[in-house]
Amino acid sequence: MQGYTRKIAYLYEYKDGEQMKSAGFVKVEARGGVCRIDIHLKSYCHPGEEAGKAYIYFYYQKHPVGICLGDLESRNGALEWQGTLDAENIQDKGVSLAETRGIWVRRPDHRQYVADWDDYPVDVRRFLLFPSGGKKCIRCPWFGNCERSMEHAADRRREIYEGSHPAGA
Repeated sequence: MQGYTRKIAYLYEYKDGEQMKSAGFVKVEARGGVCRIDIHLKSYCHPGEEAGKAYIYFYYQKHPVGICLGDLESRNGALEWQGTLDAENIQDKGVSLAETRGIWVRRPDHRQYVADWDDYPVDVRRFLLFPSGGKKCIRCPWFGNCERSMEHAADRRREIYEGSHPAGA
């Protein structure tokens, strides 16, 4: 069937940067430019505790970069996230589903879970959030090494332009 993609991957818990046990699964289906993602994490949330956030990640300059999908919800004794995205432009970030490598879940107390499409272990210490400065920050030679990468796009006082020089020249 042309134009149809389906991926199923296991979510693994990571402690101190090491892959531990299987903790759930992710199902991804893309058809006709629409991507549907279902995340199921075998974990629970105490009343009043934040459930965590789900991210889809891709690699840029050897860093896994997470694009926020949204907050997990506690349902049926597990934590879940379900949603649909544009398969060619995820969350309006200019990244397609074909460029992604998996799902990353961040929970309170530094608990992290990752599902890699190729089922490889991931160095969770290298994860970065997609910078709020957007594509200009990602193209910057300082990407991942400065606070400017994480500034909000509305802060126009210190814009970073594509092709900027680290020395400011």
